[in-house]
Amino acid sequence: MRAPRTLRTAFVAAGVSAALGVSAAGAFAGDTPDTAPLTSVAPHSKAKRVHVKTVKLADRVSRAKVYKTGKHRYEAEIWARGVKYGTLHAQGKTARGLNNGLHITLHPDGKVTSWVERDEPRPKPEPVVQRILVATPTLADGVTTAKLYRLTADHYEADIFANGVRLDTLVSDGRAAYGEHNGLHVALQPDGRLASWLDDASATPDALPTATH
Repeated sequence: MRAPRTLRTAFVAAGVSAALGVSAAGAFAGDTPDTAPLTSVAPHSKAKRVHVKTVKLADRVSRAKVYKTGKHRYEAEIWARGVKYGTLHAQGKTARGLNNGLHITLHPDGKVTSWVERDEPRPKPEPVVQRILVATPTLADGVTTAKLYRLTADHYEADIFANGVRLDTLVSDGRAAYGEHNGLHVALQPDGRLASWLDDASATPDALPTATH
């Protein structure tokens, strides 16, 4: 848990502070203790307070100092590293508070329980896939070239160049990829086989010159 900070969420007794007579100052202040010291005043604040116990809270940093102030009346001061961050008042009803994911409950019998919210698991980063150059064949027109890259066992890519200018990129990720430029046809298979041919009514791809890696 991060270093304790001034509580951002008000501590509310029994969910309805007005019914218990807790003033607005009874909430944990929104400013730092140095600039806005806690001035919580409950109806029983003038009663004699008897310290009954100090409880270590779930974040293993904060402590609750529990005082009995009357019949079925308890207070719990919340401290961390020597700084008091607020006070819970339980007057016959449960009081609850929250600070940076630390939930604190003061029960009517003076018992204090607490728990810490778990952070959402961070998504695992996607593995970085590298393009490994495996071949640079010249294609069927004798001018166009290809740079063939392997990414995984069934994922290949081929950059097609003519006169130093990249015309296209074929991506074969589990299935064949095809391209065409000015009558030059190129086929890239998932296993990395690269074939090319020119338009010819009397020829088929299998009969045309091919460039493979």
